[in-house]
Amino acid sequence: MSQTDIAYAHFKQLILTGGLAPGEELREGTLTESSGFGRTPVREALRRLVQEGFVEVRPRQGYRVSVVTLANVRDLFEMRLLLEPAAAELAATRASQEELAALHDLAHESYVPGDPGSYERFLARNREFHVRVAQAAGNERLASTLRVLLEEMQRLFFLSLSRNEESTATELVHEHHELHDALLARDAAEARRIVIDQIEASRSRVMAGLLAGTHPTASAAGVVLADLR
Repeated sequence: MSQTDIAYAHFKQLILTGGLAPGEELREGTLTESSGFGRTPVREALRRLVQEGFVEVRPRQGYRVSVVTLANVRDLFEMRLLLEPAAAELAATRASQEELAALHDLAHESYVPGDPGSYERFLARNREFHVRVAQAAGNERLASTLRVLLEEMQRLFFLSLSRNEESTATELVHEHHELHDALLARDAAEARRIVIDQIEASRSRVMAGLLAGTHPTASAAGVVLADLR
């Protein structure tokens, strides 16, 4: 990997996990000093993050992490409701038994409450589970689209996990168990229903977290609340 690739992955991970909060100003010089990357890799990483929508350009002011707005939350969940139920339905009918069986470990992933590193691993595995379901549907374009969508949502997932860690983890793991069982049973209608219920429950958790303003990064909560009220 090039230094630009490494810098890009580093800054993106900070954004996804709240290490760089929504609305936080990003200056090339400051990022170069704090990260140890050269100016060129930092500049190129920021450009890539702008293209993906994680960073915004502010004329004559530099960059900032894209804010989280009510419209963002609504649009992302609407996209999930359009794409993921169809992916699960297709996977239940198209996937090989080997592909479905291979989802077992991802479906049974959990994490240690109070351990931020464990949260990050859990969220990455959670995202991978949903992407792999779409891949099992035999539609790589659908899987690719879902991967990008779920990356955008990871900040929201991380926030909701921070709000009530233990109960949220239990709910997410239980949801994955149910979906995996439905896929193994080839019950397309049940798989679709479970995914819709999961997404609606996730939307409720995220909205509750945003409104409560309990994210460990206070500036992130402030940006969100300013938009919601």
